[in-house]
Amino acid sequence: MHERNIINQLAHLSRQPYLVFAGQVEEKTDNTFEAMRLLAEEEKVTAGRISEYLDIKPSSVTQIIKKLEEAGTVEKVKSTEDARVTFVRLTEKGKKGLEDKGSISEQLRNELFKGFSKEELEKFDEYTTRLVENISDESFYNKLNEIFGDDRRWQQFDKMSANFSRARGQMMRHEQFGGFDGFHREDFFRGGRR
Repeated sequence: MHERNIINQLAHLSRQPYLVFAGQVEEKTDNTFEAMRLLAEEEKVTAGRISEYLDIKPSSVTQIIKKLEEAGTVEKVKSTEDARVTFVRLTEKGKKGLEDKGSISEQLRNELFKGFSKEELEKFDEYTTRLVENISDESFYNKLNEIFGDDRRWQQFDKMSANFSRARGQMMRHEQFGGFDGFHREDFFRGGRR
């Protein structure tokens, strides 16, 4: 009984717009904000330093700096010691934007987890980690293929309940699976076929 309720609650949570947003933002490194973070931490930062720090091509750094300049969050400043050197630094607007980004994320996380003690959050993290490990295990993928790959079984279910078969069809068409040719452990866990 508890398992069914937990699955329903997880499904409900997974559709919450903030969690979808947070998952995408937290999961992927944003080079623009990483560059701004570097500028906040270090002085006399050149485009070359940003390129080295982010491990990206100088041409990509040029695009990032251009975008940030257009937004008014960074400015280029010539070195007083060597006119050939140009530094990039955060403007007040950039500092505020970086501060706001962190503050917004922190405020929403605090609101989401309000009422949880540190110990409860540690346990919750343990439990969700275990769920991720279980769902990433080879035996889980074998069971998915066994159950969802048997069309005869699903034709029989369709005769009994269109809802069950329709849910399977929606899952199989879901963009995460990129069309069904069997479940593949690495693709399912990473979020779909690449």
